[in-house]
Amino acid sequence: MKIFQSFGGDLNYKDLLQIDGAFSSAHNNYGRSPVFNGIDGKRIAKKSRKKSVSSKEHIDNDLDQFDSFCGTEKDFTKKDQFEVWKSYWLEYINAFDKLIVSLPDSIVTAFIGRQAIELGFKYLLLKETDTLKYEHNIGKLASLFLANKTNKCDYLEDVDSFCELYCEYIEGSNAEYFRYPEYKGNSFFAGNRLDIPWLSYNFALILLKLIHFAKLESKL
Repeated sequence: MKIFQSFGGDLNYKDLLQIDGAFSSAHNNYGRSPVFNGIDGKRIAKKSRKKSVSSKEHIDNDLDQFDSFCGTEKDFTKKDQFEVWKSYWLEYINAFDKLIVSLPDSIVTAFIGRQAIELGFKYLLLKETDTLKYEHNIGKLASLFLANKTNKCDYLEDVDSFCELYCEYIEGSNAEYFRYPEYKGNSFFAGNRLDIPWLSYNFALILLKLIHFAKLESKL
């Protein structure tokens, strides 16, 4: 198979899993961090790298090297919260931009573009209202975000209309339309006649408008 070549081309299904990779705390030993829009994350572990543990038995015998950290935190300041949401948004935009070129007709490209729009609305609403909106429908998010704005920012005109119509007539109110092939109510993906580049064009244009509103052009 010609996949996963970035690991040197010798990755094999018989290879042992590195079980410690399932522990958030173990990752602190490796001196790495996720990338957000081309920039390394700020919270890089200071511990030296340890040899990866490749068996459950070894894990069972060495649990003392792992603490109870489960990958989430509750002590973020508001500034931290805004920065993380902004970073996530910019990274999804960055990935979408690359997928438009490498996988122009892929459902994954559509999913990442659509997710970038959702992240953008949530970030901007969080900045404005100091409250995170637990909503996945981008039509509803667009309506909340654009309330009383289109008169001041005419370039945002019809963003809410497009998002609302897209959610109704393409997703059928299934917010995870491109993420899964099956949805609630025994419904299944039926987008085999969708023009993904056409969707990507509109997604990209919405993102450009939101990026301009957020004054983040210099970050991309």
